[in-house]
Amino acid sequence: MRIDVAFLPADIKETDLSDTTCIVLDIFRATTSIVTAMAHGCKTIVPVLDINAAQSMADQMKSALLAGERQSIKIEGFDFGNSPFEFATDKVNDRTIIMTTTNGTIAIKATEQSDHTLLGAFINAGAVCRQARKYGKDIMIVCAGTDRLFSLEDALCAGLLVSSLQAEEKVILTDSAQGVWTMYNGAKPSILEIAGSSRNGKRLYDMGNRSDVEYCLQSNVLDVVPQYKEGRITLV
Repeated sequence: MRIDVAFLPADIKETDLSDTTCIVLDIFRATTSIVTAMAHGCKTIVPVLDINAAQSMADQMKSALLAGERQSIKIEGFDFGNSPFEFATDKVNDRTIIMTTTNGTIAIKATEQSDHTLLGAFINAGAVCRQARKYGKDIMIVCAGTDRLFSLEDALCAGLLVSSLQAEEKVILTDSAQGVWTMYNGAKPSILEIAGSSRNGKRLYDMGNRSDVEYCLQSNVLDVVPQYKEGRITLV
């Protein structure tokens, strides 16, 4: 099994993913929120790229909820922003959510040609790795990044996944996979301080969302794995 890491969705633009399992990461906060929503009973999440498309789809589906942000700020008129704490069971259980975010939904849509696409985060790291191994395919970990730039927290989570994947069986690591593994192991004792000092971590702190940062950096607290298939996210 070969494990590779793309630091941005653009890095896989010319890559043949047809025989690959992708794991998409957007730690602050799209994939963390998606994992949380699905753990709390959400039936389906439909990722879309822009606000108008999300609103148009919601008009057609009637009962669907809208979730989304731009630069970490909830979109006006939407039911949810992008904080995992918004997706409580009493709000999302058995509901369909249409979601558009600054970076995460772009990364998810970029993997549409993969054999499988799974949604990962620190909070479900072990579960998503176990599921990815079951497919027996090469694995591409896709970091969402931020505004087309590298994101430290996504790379650190990628390192956690690489650490978990190679602990269970013999794997081949690309240089980028080896790099995030090395980065994560160096940062592991101080993950909150290091990831919290990232550009996105600082932005959330400045917005008064320290609890979001702390929640997003907890490892293995949920045992659910969302999958993206045919335009929709459901549980595996």
